[in-house]
Amino acid sequence: MTLWLFFGILFLCIALGVPISFALGLAAIAMMLAMDVSFAILVEQAVRGVNSFPLLAIPFFILVGEIMSYGGLARRLVAFAQSLVGFIAGGLGQVNVAASMFFGGISGSAVADTSAIGGVMIPPMKEQGYTGGHATAITVSSSVIGIIIPPSIPLILYGIVTNTSIGQLFMAGVIPGVVIAVALMVTTFLTARKLPGGGRQPFDARQLWHSFRGAAFGLVLPIIIVGGIMAGVFTPTEAAVVAVGYSLLVSMLVYRELHVKELWPILIRTGRLTGMVLFLLAIATSVAYLLTTAQVPRQIVDATAALSTNPYVVLALVALVLLLVGVVMDLTPAMIILAPILTPVVVAVGVPPVYFGLLMSLVLGIGLITPPVGTVLYVGCAVGKVRMEELLRAMWPFYLTLIGVVLLFIAVPDLVLWLPEAVQ
Repeated sequence: MTLWLFFGILFLCIALGVPISFALGLAAIAMMLAMDVSFAILVEQAVRGVNSFPLLAIPFFILVGEIMSYGGLARRLVAFAQSLVGFIAGGLGQVNVAASMFFGGISGSAVADTSAIGGVMIPPMKEQGYTGGHATAITVSSSVIGIIIPPSIPLILYGIVTNTSIGQLFMAGVIPGVVIAVALMVTTFLTARKLPGGGRQPFDARQLWHSFRGAAFGLVLPIIIVGGIMAGVFTPTEAAVVAVGYSLLVSMLVYRELHVKELWPILIRTGRLTGMVLFLLAIATSVAYLLTTAQVPRQIVDATAALSTNPYVVLALVALVLLLVGVVMDLTPAMIILAPILTPVVVAVGVPPVYFGLLMSLVLGIGLITPPVGTVLYVGCAVGKVRMEELLRAMWPFYLTLIGVVLLFIAVPDLVLWLPEAVQ
């Protein structure tokens, strides 16, 4: 009864256009009244939810993405990707995917990836024969890599709300991030064959070396982050601080494209995004406490066990539920609300939480590019200057590819677990 009350009020508020944070708050108040719980619990749990040292990693990684984007890194990564894979059929489409993978290793955000890479890549792709919808479809679908390959803001959130090692989650995202990039490059190859000349450019080793030198400082940053965490030199939160210092040095002293006067608006944007995430997390922590008190996770575990105890079946069912949730709810609130509820379900059938965190991020990431709520779709339409209908017509091969990758990770969990288990 409690669960139905919560989701009923939550989705009613969303349908009425109430912001998700306030919708969660109203649902929490309704649950408190139904459960006869003191309202002091709402404040107490909200404060506990944001009073966390690992949470500092989120604003710092957001800041890194902003600094590197405005500091000229996105353009240099695109130039390097173009020299590296531009000779393959699909030319600039392949460059787009590769650039998203490189930039995702810095920003940790699908929205930032779409905005930064799309702004650089979509205009020349149109000039080379891509339709606006096709070019934008490649951009928004490849932005999913940014929330899988470390550092990843959704993985940080999952680690905090489920008490799972963020370092292990980062390790789990390395191989899947590359797998997703390869899968999308194959799809781009197949969908771009009708372009004149396949949209490719000649391979030039000299240009590859020149572009690599230009992008090298940016390419080193993910290695510093992941390598430092793996070596135990610093925690993920400390890695985020190191990344901010490094990105400032590179953007201001090496590239010399970021000036002191531009830091204030960058800090304001970072503060706004951080405030949105933390306010949502505060309310969601109270909701998670109430759901746990009402034994909702235990009830879901028992109901799932009655259906099947086969981990593959349970993962497939949970992935389907998350796909449906992603259609109507953005990734961040879905992650904060559902991770504490669903993680016990999969752990009960022997699925490691690190593996599930990666899978959950990917499935909800597909929701970011799925209408009607898909945030990244709207960013892509604005950046690519295309209508939503045109974009959606070009998206279906990429949807199928990403769903295929989800099934691959369910069938072969070692693709996710091998690296974190190897570095334990």
